[in-house]
Amino acid sequence: MKRRTFLLRSSAGAASVLAFPRLMSGFEKASAGGSAGAIPKVSGVFAESSETLKVAIVGCGRCGLRSSEILLGLNMGVRIVAIADAFADCAQSLRDRLSQKYGRDMFDVPPSRVFIGLDSYLGAVNSDADIVVLATPPVFRPREVAACVAAGKHFLMEKPVCVDPVQARQMRPLARAAKNANLTAVCGLQRRYHMGYREAAARVAGGDIGEITHAQCFWFLPHFDGMDVKACRDDFNFDGLEYQLRNWAMFVWASGDHIVEQQVHNLDVMSWIFGRKPEYVNGLGGRGVDLPMPEFGNRFSHFSVDYDYGGGVHLQASCRQEPGTDYMVLERVFGTKGVLETNMFGETFIRGEKNWIAKRPPEPVVQLHKELVESVRGSLGVNQIDSATDSSMMAVAGRLSAYSGRRFRYSWAELKSRESLMPAKLEFGRLPVAPLAVPGKYKLV
Repeated sequence: MKRRTFLLRSSAGAASVLAFPRLMSGFEKASAGGSAGAIPKVSGVFAESSETLKVAIVGCGRCGLRSSEILLGLNMGVRIVAIADAFADCAQSLRDRLSQKYGRDMFDVPPSRVFIGLDSYLGAVNSDADIVVLATPPVFRPREVAACVAAGKHFLMEKPVCVDPVQARQMRPLARAAKNANLTAVCGLQRRYHMGYREAAARVAGGDIGEITHAQCFWFLPHFDGMDVKACRDDFNFDGLEYQLRNWAMFVWASGDHIVEQQVHNLDVMSWIFGRKPEYVNGLGGRGVDLPMPEFGNRFSHFSVDYDYGGGVHLQASCRQEPGTDYMVLERVFGTKGVLETNMFGETFIRGEKNWIAKRPPEPVVQLHKELVESVRGSLGVNQIDSATDSSMMAVAGRLSAYSGRRFRYSWAELKSRESLMPAKLEFGRLPVAPLAVPGKYKLV
């Protein structure tokens, strides 16, 4: 299929499947060069190796900055040409930092290509960028991915790629559409780019630890993400959209809670190694911190979830973000012939009949961006939407079980749950904070 033919078909298809509002401010319409519904004019998406690849950054916080600096430091012919954020001060901060550090050959973003507002992602996607980096709060990932697919743009999507079952189901047709268009769609689940993890997964698949009997994964941190509160000019304070977006990691609707936003890394490794979905989910959790609500959000501080794979095989996934506690981040898989332990910040090894220790690899997050560029230049069409959705949905199911205190079939959560966290009307102003979930009272829908 020719590229323009795909754009004409997929724009209508993505809109009908997801029905996302395509809103743009007057400034963004003028900057993007047309109405929100128009087919965008794009540069050569499948660029030759000698051509400069143009990149747009959506989300100007920590992850947006990191991707910008990695891409510009690769020496692979990349130029940033547009940036977007909900807040002007965040966009300006990123623009000032990158323009001072890099020359115009690498960072070419005039004011006309700085897009601001809740729909600013559309301005960046509809620019002439070849690649779009999606680094906003995860609740926005499906609508951003839909825009990239409709525009025929390659993209890097930060994890997780959904925060509820409704969004997980929205991602499936996007995966197929991106695949049909040979678009590169990589995810920030960086353990997939760790050479030690790659070899470990291959060794388990090859039988080095025998049959898997059970597994564990841990993400214990001595702090509560987001507790360094960012100032807000919103008169509504904690009950306002501005405050909650600036401090999104502490609010369930925006982050999915930390089991989804952070432990998804652990669960992605387990999904990769197990190669199948669990049959049942049974979790617990709570808020064990004395940080006041809603100033410090409405999410839990700890979870422990039993994923039952059938046949007596279980995964116990635990995570904690509580100040003053001990740190531990790793994954373990137990087999009939040995034990695998993977650790991105320490040793990755097998102990048993076939002992093995992984060599220290290149920085995985740098490898991720390198392979992103290589896939675009080589028209390889690397597509991680489905695998990233599987891992994100595992985390969502764990949250649902812990919030409700209920054990349920995983397939129910994946295919039938109607829980949706995205606000029905997204606009600046008052946004009431949902109460803390109480197991036994929180209703599954």
